[in-house]
Formats: sequence, structure tokens, C-alpha cells
Amino acid sequence: MIRLFGNLLTNAFKVEARPVPVYLGQEDAGTYDLVQSISSVMLDNERLQGMAEELRTLSSSPEEMEKFMKNLLPTLDSFDRILSLARSYEKSEEIDNWLKSVESIHYRLLSMLEGYGLYQLKTIGTSVDLDMHEVVEYRASEDHPNDVVISERQKGYVFRNKLIRDAKVVVAYNERLKG
Repeated sequence: MIRLFGNLLTNAFKVEARPVPVYLGQEDAGTYDLVQSISSVMLDNERLQGMAEELRTLSSSPEEMEKFMKNLLPTLDSFDRILSLARSYEKSEEIDNWLKSVESIHYRLLSMLEGYGLYQLKTIGTSVDLDMHEVVEYRASEDHPNDVVISERQKGYVFRNKLIRDAKVVVAYNERLKG
């Protein structure tokens, strides 16, 4: 009964995902980004709860599970973006406490998904592998060996030993060590 009622409400009241343009002065812009990002994570958390319920009720069909995992990747990307943004702010007790909470939710989510067979590719510091990596930039570097991944633009994922999304990576180009 509750599930039916929730589905009716979800279908009856759609919230537009696009942000409303608001003028902010230069001094307010950074705070707005963080507040907007926090709101986004809170909405993603609600969607995640619904997705977790859907995951529990999904059939054991490998195709359905893979489709579900692929649909979940944008939410994981949102967590990565918000955590990265929050880490770039000046240290404060409020942001630090909030960041610890969001990191905890993110960690628990990743742990739960690993139990179902979804893993993040570990790419930084490894040699570029075009079967798993999409190179989005080569960057000159004297500090790294040639053809080594030095950063990720988007994480890659493997589900039950099958690559479901390449990692978008930045690769070192070292003229001295060029083979």
C-alpha cells in the first residue's frame, strides 16, 4: 500500500531537475555552489534509497542487474564531484563534519555495491590500458614515467568481471623517457 502510494506521488509530482538561474554576487558564488551541491547529494541520497529497494526486488537476471548498475553510475559520479568540490573549500568545522558524513555514506554505498559485484577501476599510477582507459588528455610531466595514468576525470567500473564503463584518464607524457 505504501509503495503504491509512493509510486503514485512520484508520478504525479515531478520535480524539474534544472536549477533556477539566480544572480549571485562574486562573494556568494562559492557558497552557492556548495549549497547547490549539498542539495544535489541529498536528492541523490533519496533516489539511492529507492534504487536500493529496487535492487533488493530485482530478479537475479544478470542483464537487469547490469542495467541497474549502469543507471547507478551517474549517482556515484555526483558523489565524486561533491566530495572533490567540498575538499577544495577552506577548512572549517562545519564543512569538515559535513564532508565526513557524506564520505561515510559514499563509502557504505560503494561497499554495498561491491557485495553485488560492482568495483571501481584502480587507474592512477598504472600504465595506460586502452581496453579499460579512455585517454582524454596527455600531459607533459617530468615527475611521472611515460604512459602512466596521473589523474582521473571519470571513474571506470567493472561489474561481475565485465567492464561497464571505461575510466576517463589523464596520461603522463615524458619526453625524456619516451620509448
